[in-house]
This record gives sequence, structure tokens and C-alpha cells, in this order.
Amino acid sequence: MIKSIGQFILIVLMPIGLYSQDSLRFQDLDEVNIEKTRLFKRQNLYDYSEKDMSASILGFSQLTIFDNQMSDEVWSSKDQKCVDLTLETDSADSYIGLKWNKDQEGCDWVGIGFGWDFWSSKDMGQIVDVSAIEIEIRSKGKEMTNLPWAFGLEDYAGGQAWTGFSKSFTPNGIITNEWTKVTIPMSLFPFMDFDCDPSNIKQLLIQLFAQDQVQINSIRIVPFKGKLKNEMQSSFIEKQKIILDGDLTEWTNEFTEIDEGYSFSVMNTNDSLYIGLKITDSSPRINNQTDGDLWNGDAIEIAFSTNPNADPKRGLFLLSDYHLGINCGKSPYMWNFSDSQPFENGKFAIMNTSDGYQVEIGIALSEFTKTSIKANQSYGLEVAVDAGDNSNKRNEQVRWNSENREGFHKNPSLWGTLIIN
Repeated sequence: MIKSIGQFILIVLMPIGLYSQDSLRFQDLDEVNIEKTRLFKRQNLYDYSEKDMSASILGFSQLTIFDNQMSDEVWSSKDQKCVDLTLETDSADSYIGLKWNKDQEGCDWVGIGFGWDFWSSKDMGQIVDVSAIEIEIRSKGKEMTNLPWAFGLEDYAGGQAWTGFSKSFTPNGIITNEWTKVTIPMSLFPFMDFDCDPSNIKQLLIQLFAQDQVQINSIRIVPFKGKLKNEMQSSFIEKQKIILDGDLTEWTNEFTEIDEGYSFSVMNTNDSLYIGLKITDSSPRINNQTDGDLWNGDAIEIAFSTNPNADPKRGLFLLSDYHLGINCGKSPYMWNFSDSQPFENGKFAIMNTSDGYQVEIGIALSEFTKTSIKANQSYGLEVAVDAGDNSNKRNEQVRWNSENREGFHKNPSLWGTLIIN
């Protein structure tokens, strides 16, 4: 069976232009066709257990995507040199053995798919906010801190919603050679952004990058009540105690890790936000970009809302939403992406350290709105660090809340939550 994935290619390539301020998590692809290989025999109607048939989430009962049920609902890319998907058995159970290698010629698209429940249409619209896809998986003899996969749900009109892997999906941030549950919240799939209908789902797709091997014991839809947004508590401080010099030794409040080597903290007065960042960088402060291109080098980006009543699920900027950036190179400056002009009234300082640099930022909300900061309220916030190198280009972007999904500079639903004390 031949399946075009042109729409997914569009999703991957789109950030190069419109979303250029966010780094691509996956490598660019040429448009290709997927040649599917059916792996297992057709499954009989009565192969489902009584337990599976009776379980449901808000009435949705098609919960078993894969659970050692051998059927033609499971497929893979055709070329076995790119992906090898087999049924393996030990004394305790049977499971999928998956070995893949995309890093070779001819492996343009490498992946597997599951068209569960006899390829029927699945109405998942009512469970998007209360469920997750749970994959029980184990590595082959080593710990894995990253699973180079993209997860997609495709509807019967060809719409596809994709999300990437995050170490937050696993209990301890690692996959071991013991069975580990990878939990992917359904609400992370951008159905609306890419015109994918969650009420008419056809199949689960998994696109594979790099090379490795794992074993998969089961894939299910499970209830999910976890928090999808990171939260940061701001500490109140008197304005006269703030000195913007890049020295963070007076910051007694806790710093939160964005990623290894990057952390930040937030304080506030009645009318201003103060953000401190600690950056570990072996080649610090390389950024020769100008104006709004500052993201393509060592830089800081901050997106925030000044309206505590704004809908946290909104997909577009309101007039109360802002996106600022700081070029951290040898000639630093602050830029207002929302107005596409320098932010002359922004205050910041950068200090070099033995292992990188620190940034201290002051944002007076009076520059944006007439309202003051309200205690016991929550505001949207995202903090990103752009890391450049000696090529004078950005090689990485790490984000506090939207680690596994790009586009925060256009989509406030990807921001975390700042709680004002």
C-alpha cells in the first residue's frame, strides 16, 4: 500500500520560513512515498478480551492500540534495511522487536503505523484533554535518555497532527532495559493547527530518526490527569533592592532548570518582572546577527502575557501578549518581536562567568499596559535559550515549557505558567 506523506513534510519544513525563530527538532526531509509492509495475519473479531471491550474513558472504548494482537493493523516502511519490525517471544510474553537505521541511503522515510480496532474511525475528540498514549517499551541493554521518534495521529481525510519525544514522558527521564512506560498526553497533538480531526482518527504513526533498537510490549490509550504546563513561582522583591548588573548572587530564590546547563528564575515588584538566567556555554556570547535575526546565535527569548484572564489554550497572540529577545553577543541589544523594532526601554545586563555567562533582565509592564502586576494571579510565560557556536549560527534552542513542540513565538498555548505571589 502506498501512502503519501506530503502533509507531514509540509509540517516539518514550514518552520524554515514562517517559524524560523524555533529550531527544527527533526531533520528536513524530501517528499517521498511510504511503502507499507503488512506484518501480521488478520485478527478475528473475538480475539479481544472481555476486559478490553468493557474499559472506556468518557465512553471511548477503543483503548488498545497494540497488545500482542497479531493483525494487519500493524505496518512498517517496506525496506528492512531501514526498519525491521518482528514479533519476539520469551518465557514471559511476546512483544515487538524494533530495529531501525535512517542514517543510510534510501531510507528517506522510516516509520511504523498502527490502524487499531480494525482500521475503524476512532472518535477521540471528547478524550483529548483527559487521556494519553502509553507505550510500554524497553531498550536493548543500555539506558536511553532520548527516543528519536515523532508521534503522529492521522485522520481519514489525511490530516496529521505530530508531536516529538520529551524525556518528561518517562518516569525518570530514561528508558532502561526494564519495561518503561512512555506517556504522551493527547493534548500535545496540534489537531487544530494542522486541520486534523480528532473525531475521525485512522491510525497512530511513529516516524523514526537516527538508528537504534528497542522492544515494545503494548500501546494503549490511558487516562491522564497530569499537568501539561510547567509552573514557576515568582518572588516579590522591593524595587530599590534590584541592581541590574548581571550578578545573580543576590538572587536568593530557586533557579529552575530549562535543560542541562540552562536555568532561570523570576522575581517581581508591583509593576515589573525580573528574570535571571544562568547559561553554561563553552563558546559563549557568539552572535553577529542584527535586528530580529538575533535568534540565530547566542540569545535569550521571552514570551509573556500581561493579562491573567487570557485563555491559556489560545493559539494566537492577543494584544496583551509579547515576545522579546536579547542578543547576547559582544554588541548586545533587546528586540521587540511583537512590534518588529528595538526595545529601547528594556533593561538588561550580561556578565561573563567561568563556564559561560549570566543575564539579568528587567521588564516594566508599564511599557506595555497600564495595569499593574496582580498578586495571586497566573500569567503565561515561556523562556528560551538560543545557543550559537563558532559557525556564527544557532545550533540549538532549549525551551522551558514547550520542550517537545516548536512555535511558542506564535502560539501562547505552548507557554508555561508564572504564578505571582
